[in-house]
Amino acid sequence: MVGIVVVTRAALLIARPASTWTVAEHLKGRSPVCVAVDTRDPTRVYCGTSGAGLFRSRDSSRNWEPVGPGIDHPIVTAVAVGHAEHADGFGIVYAGTEPSTVFRSDTGGDSWVDLAGLRALPSADTWSFPPRPHTHHVRWIEADVSAANRVFVAIEAGALVRTFDGGRTWRDRVRGGPYDTHTAATNPLAPGRIYSAAGDGYFESTDAGGSWKSPEEG
Repeated sequence: MVGIVVVTRAALLIARPASTWTVAEHLKGRSPVCVAVDTRDPTRVYCGTSGAGLFRSRDSSRNWEPVGPGIDHPIVTAVAVGHAEHADGFGIVYAGTEPSTVFRSDTGGDSWVDLAGLRALPSADTWSFPPRPHTHHVRWIEADVSAANRVFVAIEAGALVRTFDGGRTWRDRVRGGPYDTHTAATNPLAPGRIYSAAGDGYFESTDAGGSWKSPEEG
C-alpha cells in the first residue's frame, strides 16, 4: 500500500498508516513536481521532477530509479497512467515536459515514444507561459477513466488538446473551451464528461471536449 503521496519542491513525502502515521522523504534535492500511481499495479509509482527527469518506484515508493530513455527534456511537469488501457498488466504511462512535449510508454517506463503530433497542432505557435513567455509546458495530463487511448493534455498556457488514439493523432483546442487549464478530471460514471479548472475559469464538457460550457453561478 502506498498511503498518501504529497509532492513538495523539497521532497516527495509518503505517509503510511501503522500504529501511528509515519512520513518518509524521497527524492530529496530532485525538486519533485508531479506524481502518478498505476491503479492496475499500485506498487508502481511515477514522479516527474524539475530538472532531473522522471523517476519510477516498483515497490510502493520505498525505492526509486530514474527512467526515461527517449524523454528528451529533464523538466517533467506532468505524468499520468491510463486507467482504461494497459499493456502486460500495467497501465500506459504518459509524461509531459517543458517545453511542451508528451511521451508515451507501453513498457512501464522502460522506453518512451515522443508523441510529436502534439507540436504540429495549429495553436502550437501561440503557446506561451506568461512568467517566462519564451517557453511553455504541459501542466496536466488526464487519461480518460472511461475510454482507452483518450487523453486530454493541458498546455500552460494556450490550449487543452485531445487525442482519441493514444497520441497518434491530436485534436486542437476548440472555440469556447478552456485556454489555461491547471487540472482536469474525467468521470467514470459519465463517459465523455470532463471538468477543467483553469486560469480562465471553470469549464465542463459532456462530449469529450468537443464543446464546453462554464456554469459558474454561485
